[in-house]
This record gives sequence, C-alpha cells and structure tokens, in this order.
Amino acid sequence: MPAQQPQFSPKQVAIALNASESSVKRWCDRGAIRTIRTVGGHRKITLEGLQEFLQRTNRELDSPQALGLPPQQRREGLVPGGDDPDQERFRNALAEGDEETCRKVIRKRVAAGEVRSEVAGYLVTDAMHGFGQAWDCDRLDAYQERRGCDICIRLINELRSDLPPIPERAPVAIGGTPEGDPYQLPTALVELSLREAGWNAVSLGSNLPTNSLLQAIQDYRPQLVWLSVSTISDTQVFIADQQHLADQISDDVSFLVGGRALNDEIRPQLRYTAHCDCLRNLVDLAAMIRPVRSL
Repeated sequence: MPAQQPQFSPKQVAIALNASESSVKRWCDRGAIRTIRTVGGHRKITLEGLQEFLQRTNRELDSPQALGLPPQQRREGLVPGGDDPDQERFRNALAEGDEETCRKVIRKRVAAGEVRSEVAGYLVTDAMHGFGQAWDCDRLDAYQERRGCDICIRLINELRSDLPPIPERAPVAIGGTPEGDPYQLPTALVELSLREAGWNAVSLGSNLPTNSLLQAIQDYRPQLVWLSVSTISDTQVFIADQQHLADQISDDVSFLVGGRALNDEIRPQLRYTAHCDCLRNLVDLAAMIRPVRSL
C-alpha cells in the first residue's frame, strides 16, 4: 500500500506561508488549495495539494520547518535582476503580464514619497535589463517582452497624467531615439523625468529620422533637445547623422545625449552639450539649464 501523505491544518500552513489562518481557510473553501475534510468536518491539506497551490501561485514556504519539511532553496525568479523585493515583484509580474501588480508596486513607492520618475526608472530599467538576460537564456518568449514594454508605457503614461499641469511659460524640451533605434521606454522615461522637473517635455517617439527631428526643432523651438540611444545598427552612419544634427542645433539650445549604446569608443566622436549617464544626471543637468533658459 502507498504511504499516506502528510496532512496539515490551515494553521500549520498559515505559519509556513507567513499568512493569516483566515486567508488559508478562505483559499481552501474557494478551492485554491485542494482540501479534504475529516470525519469531524475539519479541513486538512495534503502535501500534494499544498505543492499544487505553491506552483500555481508562484509562492514559496517562508517556514517549511513548521510543516516538518526541509528548508527550501529560494526559487530563481523568471527574470533576473536586483535584490530589492519591489524590483523582483515588478519584473516577474511584468513577465507574467500582471499589470495590476506592477501598478501596485509603483503606487506604493510613490505614496511613500518617492519621485515618480525615479520610481519608474528604478523599476522599469531593472526589469528591462532582466528581460534581456532572460531572453538570452530562452526563459522569455518574444510576446512576453513586447507585452512587458506595452505595460510599462501605459504605467509611465499614467504617472505622467498624475503630474500637475505644466505652466504656460515652462521651457520646452523635445527628443526621441535616432533612426534604427526602436526602443520607446528610455525616451518615455526622459519625458516623464523632465516634466516632473517642470519642463514642457515632449517625447517624439522612437526610430526618428534626423530630418524629422530637425523639423520638430523648428516647430517647437525648444530650449533642450535629447537623444536617447539604446542600439546602433551602423556606427558610422549614426555618427554622421548625429554630427549633422548637432551642426543644425542652435548654440542657445542644450543638446543632451544618453543611452546604453553610447560607449567610450563612440562618445568622443559625437557633439553634444552634455552626456547623461542616468535619469538623475539628466534631471540635475536640466535643473542647471532651466533658470538660464527660462528667463
């Protein structure tokens, strides 16, 4: 005869999960945890039923010893990245398409007083780097990456809509990514950061031909232009286009560049007012520029 499986009470499972006993009972009654009843009507949870629940909900036992089980090795998340629990929760929810959990992580940190653009940059950048690594290891499919980007764009737009109206006399900033660069998230984060810093910032999107950006400069008459560069398909063409763009930008317009593709070999061949290593650097530079430009 097969050995009888261990059976646990809701209280034992609650301790092991670091959850309330009432929550475990509710999961049992709803069928989320497969449960058996004793002759006396008490709930009992088998090891198999508990393991099914853990796998389906992507949970782990915080205290397996409460059930007489050996300590578990921490499961590696679907997407690698930073150790901050909020970063881990955000990027794995993003990979699963769980937009509401991603939104809750962002809202929690904003409610705690953190700057919106810094929260978005902190979480989104970590997630996207992790997505790249997961892609390389065949742990993510193409649709998950595309879906994650779409979710992030929506969340960034929500944060932008929460900002107070931009004053009519606010200095204008425009930018985007160069032709051949399809990445929307970095330039969307730049727009959010500058708008939160008081600029009337407009992201023109990704994959912008140089002549189109020059036309936008004529139309908008900005005080600041940014170029976010995540990938370069042809280095010499990119350098020539960037130098042409810099030549056409007026001396009284600040031209800021940044992005992971601008390495130490490429940067010396470019012309710009300043190179930004991160969003915080960008905002600090924009703050120094703004008082002079907005007079």
